[in-house]
Amino acid sequence: MLWLQNVDRSRRLVVYAVILGLVGGAGALLFLWLLHMGELLLIQPLGHYHYLTVAAAYKNPVAPAFHVYWFIPIATTVGGLLAGLLVYTFAPEAEGHGTDGAVRAFHQTGGYIRPRVPLVKSIASALTIGSGGSAGREGPTAQIAAGVGSIMGGLLRAPEDERRLIVLMGMAAGLSAIFKSPLGTAIFAVEILYSGMAFEGEALLYTLISAAIAYAVVGSIHGWTPLFVVSNQPFGSSFNLIWYGVVGGLAGIVGAILPSVFYGVRDRFHALPLPNHFKPAIGGLVVGLIGMVLPGILGGGYGYMQLVLEGAAGLGLWFLLLLLLGKIITLSLTIGSGGSGGVFAPTLYIGAILGASMAALLHFIGFTAISVTSLSVVGMAAVFAGAARVPIASLVMVIEMTGGFQLIMPTMVAVSLSFIIQIALTRHRRYPTLYEAQVSLPIDSPVHQKLYQDIATELLRTGNMVIDEGTLTGLIGDRLCSERGIPFIRGNERLFRVLLPAGASIIGKGVRSLALANFVVVAMLRQEHNIVPDNDTLFMVGDEVVIAATPESMDRFRSMMAPLAPHGP
Repeated sequence: MLWLQNVDRSRRLVVYAVILGLVGGAGALLFLWLLHMGELLLIQPLGHYHYLTVAAAYKNPVAPAFHVYWFIPIATTVGGLLAGLLVYTFAPEAEGHGTDGAVRAFHQTGGYIRPRVPLVKSIASALTIGSGGSAGREGPTAQIAAGVGSIMGGLLRAPEDERRLIVLMGMAAGLSAIFKSPLGTAIFAVEILYSGMAFEGEALLYTLISAAIAYAVVGSIHGWTPLFVVSNQPFGSSFNLIWYGVVGGLAGIVGAILPSVFYGVRDRFHALPLPNHFKPAIGGLVVGLIGMVLPGILGGGYGYMQLVLEGAAGLGLWFLLLLLLGKIITLSLTIGSGGSGGVFAPTLYIGAILGASMAALLHFIGFTAISVTSLSVVGMAAVFAGAARVPIASLVMVIEMTGGFQLIMPTMVAVSLSFIIQIALTRHRRYPTLYEAQVSLPIDSPVHQKLYQDIATELLRTGNMVIDEGTLTGLIGDRLCSERGIPFIRGNERLFRVLLPAGASIIGKGVRSLALANFVVVAMLRQEHNIVPDNDTLFMVGDEVVIAATPESMDRFRSMMAPLAPHGP
C-alpha cells in the first residue's frame, strides 16, 4: 500500500480513516470475545459470580437480593496476578487505562506505540475485567485500535504528523465500537488531548469517518440499539432545572476528588517495595474483599447502570452511596495497582449512582416530581465531563448511549457547571484530571511547541520579526522560574531555575544527598560566579540552581526545600 504516499494528503488520510474504522470495529469484537472468555475462565468458576448484564437488568429492573460471594477474592487475585505477570514481563506501558497511553503517544512519541502493546493490552484487560477488576472495556479498545494504527503508520512509512492523526482515528474507532456512540467518540478523540477548552480540529473529519465505520461494523452484528435501554426520560417542569444544576455542582466536586484518590492510590502502589508483577494481585485481593458484599462494583458495572436508569428499584439511598464510594475505591485499586482497564465506564457508573442518589434524597423529603432516570442520565455525563475535562464529548456520548435526546438542555447545564467547578477545585492539585497525559492547551503540547518554534525561528531568520535581547532574556528567565519550567523537545523533562532561601532544609547538604530519579543539577549561580556542580557540591543560601527534571521530581525537590522546623528552647 505504499502507493498511498503518492496520493493527496487529505485523500490519503480518508483512506487511513476507513481502514482504522474497519480495524477498530473488528478489534472491539475480538476484545469483547476475549472478555467473555475471561469471565468464563475466572469470575464465574472461581468467584461463583455472574455479572449483571444490561439485557438482564432491563428485563427485570430490580436489584438482586443481598448475598455474600465468598469466592470472589480468589478470582480477582488470580486475575490480577496473571495480568501483572503478563504486562510487566512483556509491555509495562500496557498497565493502567489505555486511553492515557494513546494521548501520550500523540503528545510525546510521535504517534508511536510498540507493536506488542495491542496484544498484551487485549489479554491483560480481559484477565483484569474478566476476573472482577473494577475497570471499563473502553480504554483497552482505544489503546488496541490506536496501537494497530501506529503499526499501520509504520508499515506505510507515514510521516510523524500523519501517525499522530492515525492514532486519534484508531482511538475514535475503538471507542465508537464499544459505546455505539460515533459522534461522541469522534469528538472525544480530539477533545481528550487537552484539559482546557481546546480541540485538535484537524483530526475531527477523520475521526468522524473512522468512528462511523467502526459503529457500522459492530451495529451490523450486535444491532443498532443504544448501549443502554431507557424507556422514560421526562425533563419535567422548568423548576427541575435547579436540581439538574445541583447534580452538576455535585458532579464537579466528585470529579475533583476522583483524580486525587485515583492517582494517590497509584502512587502508594508504586512506592511499595515489591516487584510490579505482583502488585495487581494485591489490588485485586482488596477489590475482591469489597466485592464479596458489594458485587455491583465489579467490572464495568453496566448492568447496575441500567438498573438505576430504569428507576433503581430496590436500591435505597444508603446502598447507592455505598456503591458510589465503593466504585471510586475499587477503580483506584484495580488500575492504580497496575491492572489493565478503562476509567470511562466506571466514571459513568459513579455519575449514574450520584444522580440516582440525588433523586432518592429528593423523593425521601417528599419531592417526587423528578425522575431517577433523568437525574442518572445527567449525572453520567456531568461526572465524566468534570473528571476528564471533556464536556462536549461527555454530553454527546451519554445522549447517544442512552437515547436521552429529551435531556440535552439539562445535561448542557449540568456538564457546564461540573466542568467549571472541577477546574476551580483542582487549580493547584498535583493531579487535576483523570488523564495524566493531557496538557492544558495546544501551546503546551510538544507537538505544537515545535511548530511554534519553527515559525518563530523562520520569522527571525528572514528578518520579519525582531525581539529585543533584554525582552527575550526576561521571558526565558520568567519561564525558567515558573512552576512549569521550559520543556525539552523530547521526553518529559523540563528546565527549572530555583533560588535557595534561608532556612531551606537542603542548605549545607551535597547534591549527592538528593537521590532523586530523573533529576540533574545542571548549574549554580553563586555570588556572580557560575558553578558546574558535581555530587559533592554543597547547596548554599542564595544559590540560583538550574535543574533538569521531570515535574514529579521537581515537586519532590520543592518539598525538600521546606524550612527546617524551629528547635525548642
